[in-house]
Amino acid sequence: MGSPPRRMIVLGLITTLVLALLLTAHYNKASESALATKVGGKVQELLHSGTSDHKEEKALGKPKEQPKEPEPAVDSGYDHGTEKGSGGVGRHVHVRPSAPTPKSAGFEGCKYPIVIHVTPDGHCTGVLALYGSIVRNVLNQPEELANKTCVHVTYMDPELKSIEEMYKWPARENPFKTPKDCALLDSTPALNDVVPVRFNALRGIEKPEFMQSQPGWIIALNKVHSWAFDAYPRILLMDADSIAVTDLHLIFNDADPRHTITGAPDQFHNCGDRSRMNGGMILLRPSRYFHISALEAIYDPGSSCVSGHWDQSEQELLNCLCGYQGPAKGIRPEFECALMPLYNSVWPWNFACSAANVVPIRSVHFTGATKPWSVDEKRLHLRFDYGYWGCLKDAARANSLEAVKKCEFPEAEVSRLLTTHELFAPHD
Repeated sequence: MGSPPRRMIVLGLITTLVLALLLTAHYNKASESALATKVGGKVQELLHSGTSDHKEEKALGKPKEQPKEPEPAVDSGYDHGTEKGSGGVGRHVHVRPSAPTPKSAGFEGCKYPIVIHVTPDGHCTGVLALYGSIVRNVLNQPEELANKTCVHVTYMDPELKSIEEMYKWPARENPFKTPKDCALLDSTPALNDVVPVRFNALRGIEKPEFMQSQPGWIIALNKVHSWAFDAYPRILLMDADSIAVTDLHLIFNDADPRHTITGAPDQFHNCGDRSRMNGGMILLRPSRYFHISALEAIYDPGSSCVSGHWDQSEQELLNCLCGYQGPAKGIRPEFECALMPLYNSVWPWNFACSAANVVPIRSVHFTGATKPWSVDEKRLHLRFDYGYWGCLKDAARANSLEAVKKCEFPEAEVSRLLTTHELFAPHD
């Protein structure tokens, strides 16, 4: 045979070239598809971490590395038994956020709650007489006070181990079997029907290391815990050596409700000595924030603005907080304060003061004077203020509303005649 024609050779070369091009295109398409699958898989891994990498690590026998927790800057351990903080200004107390105070902690409808702290000694008799005077005020002004007045008696419970537990404010049974006057507080049904009584426990406050004061003042420091008793918008704190006379509702209503603290003026020297606050009567807008702020100040030596060692306990604290002593704006100016008028709480030697008689005297505070329970009962009648206290004490002990009604405090034209500073000496 002869050589193929040139045309056939050319056609064969063209056919071979076309086939080669088709094969190349097919290969490239397959490679792109595989690449797209691989890239798509990696995208899925990024969007859903822990899939493909986890499988690869599992195949290689490598454990997955867990993210490391950041190390705390300080030890944040919580000791439920002490609630001590790490120390330093503003870090002495460690209290965790807890549920708000339940409505059941207070008496429904009570507009004028009075809080009295008691210790199991002569103060029990003082609290009983004070309670009797509150009942008398309600009986004399029923339209203003009946079914609107209640009393909470606080006491220090050594078994209460935490502030967090205290903040629940459950009603407690009367913890006192003795002294008898403490046991009577909620077992005088005639009086209890007029003004209901409830006991609430306070945790003890550990004395600051730098505090130097008399034993009574150190015990009084526990009252600061009652500043957290927020079962009501406002509470009236009255000391056991006080006695109510009239117009308890006006002590509340005359005060600015925006103020955190409205306190009776200290009147130690004379009628005009009213620039400081006395802790014997405090109208308080309670809150946990105020309580913790005050508690922190207790353990800060720099906050004791008068003595440097809390010589007068919670009374010095009140004055330092408000600025009636120490810094002009107080150590915590965020809390607004005001002083009450003199007639809200009058001391035994200031009945003749003109400012005390602008309106009828609303209460008497036996401070700077012999406590009434330390006076021989046969001598109480020698002064009208001590006689009034003794009458109410006996009426409360007898569980007699009629006897309570018979206890009289003289009108201003009689009471202002008492100008003597002579007070009783305690009996043996």
